[in-house]
Amino acid sequence: TEQDYCLPLLFKLRDANINSEIYPSAAKMKKQMTFANNKGIKYVVLVGSNEMESGKLTVKNMETGDQENLTIEELINNIK
Repeated sequence: TEQDYCLPLLFKLRDANINSEIYPSAAKMKKQMTFANNKGIKYVVLVGSNEMESGKLTVKNMETGDQENLTIEELINNIK
């Protein structure tokens, strides 16, 4: 499942001192984006079957709306 895939990624982000969390339940994307926006979260990582197959995460910048596909290492390097 996506959560099983995301948990090790969450630990990698936290090990790099990047505050991170996983949305706690399956909810519509709009609800998840509103949650992130209300908390002032700058980057949202979207993970589905495509991301799990490719190893590239869809990363959305909540300030600009831009999206890019990055590995977890690229994401960590871009945020730091």
